[in-house]
Amino acid sequence: MAIFAVVGAGLSGITLARELQRAGHRCQIFEKSRGRGGRLATRRREGWQADHGAQYFTVRDAAFETEVQHWLEQGWVSHWQPKLGVIERGEAVESPDDQARYVGSPTMNAMVHGMSEGIDLYTKTRIDRLERVENQWRLWDDSGEQYGLFDAILLTAPLAQSLALLPSGSRLEVPLRRTTMLPTWAVAMAFEQPTGIEFDGVFTKEGVISWAARDSSKPGREPEPEVWVMHFTAQWTANHLDAREDLMQQQCLTMLRKLAPKDLPPMVDSFKHRWLYARTGPAHAEIQQWDAENNLGLAGDWTIGDRLEDAWLSAMRLSKAVQQAWS
Repeated sequence: MAIFAVVGAGLSGITLARELQRAGHRCQIFEKSRGRGGRLATRRREGWQADHGAQYFTVRDAAFETEVQHWLEQGWVSHWQPKLGVIERGEAVESPDDQARYVGSPTMNAMVHGMSEGIDLYTKTRIDRLERVENQWRLWDDSGEQYGLFDAILLTAPLAQSLALLPSGSRLEVPLRRTTMLPTWAVAMAFEQPTGIEFDGVFTKEGVISWAARDSSKPGREPEPEVWVMHFTAQWTANHLDAREDLMQQQCLTMLRKLAPKDLPPMVDSFKHRWLYARTGPAHAEIQQWDAENNLGLAGDWTIGDRLEDAWLSAMRLSKAVQQAWS
């Protein structure tokens, strides 16, 4: 039996730890935030909640489809069947996109909570240094506390944070320097009454907002108050990393007014959240996930693409490589 440290408690980190523990090893997960799930995020407010990170996920890979079926059986996810629209040339029309969509239920990170049962998890612990001790590793956090020793370190945090932890000379380092991640502002709004908007989700191909969703239409959510979540484009976000909330609120209200058949009801509450590492950039390099010489690994959607399915697939691939190294 080996003992591994996993940095990051998103879907990749939890899946990786679960698979390695199933294989007879021991894992400890270190997460800088107070919760788990990463961009599978739902924020609770007084009387309402909103999924301000990942909005939904789809399935393409056969193995992932089997996993999602298990999540459905456990009640961790549900089908979401929104009426979708797309805004083109200033007009909203129905979208032909009819692929199956899923959401965590009652929150986006429900499957992460379900899978993490029985796994050692340290929250509010920001790892900022790795130390090589002969053939093992010791971790240090930003408060000067140390953890370990570990037989391997498996990094599943966002790209920039994982790159900062990799020791110089690791074979994993160079491809990461050629890969970028893009930011996204998210704004959530709760309304006093129904808006009357026809669509539950809207893709936009113009303006500064790329996506809007009636979050309260998702299964497992309260239908009242009506809640909308808007994601801003990566380009606009990158140019407005310190944008004021009132400015973004006005952008969101302007878009919703275009969709509403009547005046919008009063907004009762809202919040914003900036995702600095929302998705991979266009020039995505092929990323090696396992450094056998140093016993270091990488997993996360950004190692393959930017979909939730990629996060799960990357964890499964790294788990297989680590298990082979200790077979």
